[in-house]
Formats: sequence, C-alpha cells, structure tokens
Amino acid sequence: MKHSKASLKSIFFALFITIAAFIACQKDISNSNVNNSRKTQLSIYLTDGPMDFQQVKVEILGIQVKVDTCRKNDDEDHDGQGNDDDHDSTRRSCDIWETLPVRPGVYDLLTLRNGLDTLLASGFVFNGKIERLKINLGTNNTLMADSVIHPLHLINNQNFIYVNIHREHLDSISSNNLQLFLDFDLTRSIKLKNGEYWLKPVLKPFGKHSTGEIEGKVRPVHSFGLIKAYNATDTAFAMPENEGEFKIRGLKEGTYSLLIDGMNGYLDSTINNITVVRGRETDLGTIRLRQ
Repeated sequence: MKHSKASLKSIFFALFITIAAFIACQKDISNSNVNNSRKTQLSIYLTDGPMDFQQVKVEILGIQVKVDTCRKNDDEDHDGQGNDDDHDSTRRSCDIWETLPVRPGVYDLLTLRNGLDTLLASGFVFNGKIERLKINLGTNNTLMADSVIHPLHLINNQNFIYVNIHREHLDSISSNNLQLFLDFDLTRSIKLKNGEYWLKPVLKPFGKHSTGEIEGKVRPVHSFGLIKAYNATDTAFAMPENEGEFKIRGLKEGTYSLLIDGMNGYLDSTINNITVVRGRETDLGTIRLRQ
C-alpha cells in the first residue's frame, strides 16, 4: 500500500503532537507531586470560651497564614517586634502570607462550647514554621442578652485580629498534616460601654497534645451559671449544657481551682487542687451544689 509524501508528513506530525502532549502531561503530574511535597495541610477548628449571653454571633470572612519558609515548625518560637494584635512585621524574604480556604459566614459562638468545635478552615501552606494567623471579620456581629438582640461593634472599626502560633499549638495528625484549635475567649473579647457592646476578639490557640481538659456535670439542673477554671497563669470558662455537663479545653498542665456560679438560690462552689495533665481529661464526676 502506497502513501503520498503529504500523507506521511501528516501521520508523523500527528504522532509528534501525541508524544509531545504525553510528555507535557507527565511533566505536569511530576510538577504537581513536587509542589505537594513542599506543602503542609493545616486545619483550624473554632471553639468557644463562653460568656453569660444567649447568643454571640460573629462574622468571619477569611484567614491568612504566615509561614517562615526558612525554618521548621519544631524550631524555637520567636514573636518578633511588631507582632501584636494590631500589627505585623515581615522580616525577610522567607516570610510568606498564604490565604487558607475558609468557611465564611456568621458563627454563633455559644453553640461551640463544652468540647464542641467546628472546622473553620483547611488547606495547604508551604512547608516551614507557621508563625501567625490573620483572621478577617465582617460587620454582621450581634449578641443576645435577656432575649434582646444588640449590635456588637468592632472597636476602632478594626476588622482583623492577629494570633501568634507556637509549636505547642500544632497537633501533628500525620506527615505534613497539622491541626490547631482556636478558643474564642468571649469574657475578654466583649466590653459593655455606655450601653453598647463592643468587640475586640481575643483568641487562644491550643493543641490537644500539649493541653489538658476538665470535665464533669453539675446537679441539680438549673442550679448553675458560668464555670471558671483558674490558677496563677491560666483562666478558662465553661457554660454547662441544660443537663449540667461541661468541659473546659486547652488548659496548660498544672493545678487548678474550679469556681461554679450558683443560681436560683444555690450557693457558689469552689473545688481546689485539680490536677490537669497534658493530653488527658480530668473527670470530676457529679458536682452537687447546696442551697
């Protein structure tokens, strides 16, 4: 069977295009693998340090992560000058800000208590030392007190908050797979001034491996209010569920006291010398308040 020269040229040209496309495809796959090998997955969970309100709704729009690509997460921590709640400094070319995929929206923080949390953001960042988060807020923020909804204003219209991240805050789930938790401390975040509520968020990062928990239940039902765990260096809060169950997370290892605010004719109660061990739950069982 004979082929014309034009026909042969067409066949060779088609074959060349096919081989080139195959090589390009393989190169893309190879480059994808290289890029993934340079990335670490980071998942951020939001939980709540409650306050005695019926609702606290905060709008979260985005999260950026600052990574020092010249260092590793197990390197010594260092909060540089200018790294506070209102400012950030980028010291050198190694510092990279990356945007993390986030679930934007209004979060009712009082639904995230007693051990509950929600996945706020998850995605890949370059390998290196994770140093800071920048959380961007919206203006759709409200709270409910005594069944009345009030606006929750941003102090100085500041619509972002920086959070310094240390190596102890990061849990290693597997190779290149990290997670951390953010405790939204409402008692320090919300202020009442001239009859209006103001918000300047205070978020405490923590990891499960480096902190402990206190849990228990209070009886009788409807005898309790806010619960505070505290020592000389750490303070955290819980608002028990309707049946009295509570859990306080993110506590540094040490000895704590627990103060339970009595209500409806019941007395306050304090339990001392509670030992908290990192990575473990301290169960206080049933606590009965007296009138």
